[in-house]
Amino acid sequence: MRSKIGVLLLSSLASLASTHAIADTSVTVQSEVVKYDDIRLISAVGAAVLYGRLRSAAERACGSPANKKPIDQEARFRTCVDDAVAKAVVSVNEPMLSWYHDSKRGRTNAPAPTDTTAVAKAR
Repeated sequence: MRSKIGVLLLSSLASLASTHAIADTSVTVQSEVVKYDDIRLISAVGAAVLYGRLRSAAERACGSPANKKPIDQEARFRTCVDDAVAKAVVSVNEPMLSWYHDSKRGRTNAPAPTDTTAVAKAR
C-alpha cells in the first residue's frame, strides 16, 4: 500500500457550475475534498469505495436538486455530476478506478486490471 496521502479537490465544478447555470447573473461554486489515503486502489472493492465517495462529493458540489424540479434542471445536475466524476477519475489516474468508472458507464468489457498492473504502474 502506498504511503502517500490522497486528497482530491473537485474544484473543476467551478467551470461546470458556470456552464450549467440557469441564466443567472451569479454562480455559486462549490468544491469538495475527497480523501482516499485509507483505500487500496489495487482492488475493484477499493475502486468502488472511492468511486462512491467521488460521486457523493460531486452530487453535493453540484447541488442535489430537490424533488419535482423541472426535467431540464435534473439533466443539468446529472451532467454536472457525471462531468465532475469523470474529471476526478482522470485526476486520480489509477487503472483500477478508471476501469471501474468505465464499467459503470458500460464502456468496457475488458477484465479489471490485475494487482500486478497497479504495482508496475507504481514503480
